[in-house]
Parts: sequence; C-alpha cells; structure tokens
Amino acid sequence: MSRVARRLLQSLGLPLMAYLFICLMTAQIRQASFSLTLPSLGEPDSNSALELLLLSLPGQLLFVLAGCFTHRRRLLLGVFLLAASITALLQCLVFAQCFGTTWSTAETFILLASNAPALLLALLPGLALLYNTETTQPSSTIS
Repeated sequence: MSRVARRLLQSLGLPLMAYLFICLMTAQIRQASFSLTLPSLGEPDSNSALELLLLSLPGQLLFVLAGCFTHRRRLLLGVFLLAASITALLQCLVFAQCFGTTWSTAETFILLASNAPALLLALLPGLALLYNTETTQPSSTIS
C-alpha cells in the first residue's frame, strides 16, 4: 500500500475521534448518560453530522500532507495528535453553541481543556487505526 493511501486511511480516525468526542462532551456537560446522537446546532437548516465532517477536513488534510513526509513513527504519532487537537478545537467552536448562547475564544479553549479526558478516550480508536495500518519494515532475509 502506498504511503498516501495509508495516510488517507489513517486520517479516517479523525472524524471518528471528533464524533466520539462530541458525544462524550455532550454527555458530560449535560450530565446525562452517554448517547451516540449528536446535539442539534439550533439553526433550522443545520446538519450536525455534516458540520462534524466538514470541520474534520482541515485536520485530515494536515495529517495526510504532513504524514506523507514523516518517516518516524513517533513523529507520525505527534502529527496525528496535533491534527486531532485542531479537529477537537474546531468541533468545540461549532458545538459550543449547543451548551449556551455566547462563548468567547478563551471559554472555548477552557471547554476543550476541561474535556481533555473525553478527548483522550475518543482518541483511542483513531490511535488503534493508526497503529494497525502502519506497516513494519520487512526484515531482509538472505537465501
């Protein structure tokens, strides 16, 4: 599998992370049980799933572009975590309006920081996908 195709496959962990993060954050803020339904954005023509996917694209593009030039696994993991944190911040900016009417930028960063445990939990499937699709170097055998 080529490096670009592998990075594209690995970048699919970011929308999954964003979805789980929003669900976990919603359950924590509303002090309700965990549900796999996205909160409504409140605007009449808005679609929460479409907003989530659109705001995952910058993180996916960053990961694919930076990941294609990354050869070390630790650096690739760092690029994935950076892309995931940017994606989570963008999700907080959009879905914060579900929890109140006015949010400043500082309050959005506080919202992200206070939900860091939910972000770490939501990162697990994406990191598992990253780990499982990253191939090891084949050992050379002399015949």
